[in-house]
Amino acid sequence: MNNKSIDINQRIPLDTLYAALESYLNGNYSEDYILEQLRLEFKGENRLKKSLRIVNKIILRSPLLALIEENKEQIKQVIKKKNDRNLILISLLNSSFAFSFDTLQLLGKYLSVQDLVNTETIKKSLSNKYGGNRATENALYSVIPMFIEAGLIKRPALGVYQHNADFQISTSVSKQIFIESFKANNTLDGIQDYQLRDPYFLFLNN
Repeated sequence: MNNKSIDINQRIPLDTLYAALESYLNGNYSEDYILEQLRLEFKGENRLKKSLRIVNKIILRSPLLALIEENKEQIKQVIKKKNDRNLILISLLNSSFAFSFDTLQLLGKYLSVQDLVNTETIKKSLSNKYGGNRATENALYSVIPMFIEAGLIKRPALGVYQHNADFQISTSVSKQIFIESFKANNTLDGIQDYQLRDPYFLFLNN
């Protein structure tokens, strides 16, 4: 068991991440503004500080920042489309936190071969890598609601998840950013066709 670092213990509302990304793209990113957004969701200074750290890591310190900068003007337009925006936000999340990437990849693995998967199955697999402790459970309950909010998966019953086959994107740049989040977690410079068959790409329907 490697007990890899988890480093995420707080769900971030996608609306807040969207506001953060948009302000970054417009050149006026401000921690005070992000905190304002977070205060709409959370109470307590400790929780707010944790949340701000996570947002800063996802947006300001993203491994995909060079790609975001290169495509800045195009992304400003693309994030007006809900599904494309959500896929980009999840890509930024997954490239910044390996735990989030591993969770979505596992969901893809199980949902590629069966209609439903439950929390316990995902938690057991993640525990092999991150340890079977409270931190793993907290992280799981931080990232899965973000995947649901993004529309990648549905929760037909408590603790049960299903692939949302209706989720479609309409731009190549959001697809490219999602692919880059896979590369960032696998230290790849390029990507081969066979790698696009990885379960992670279940969530790219088109």
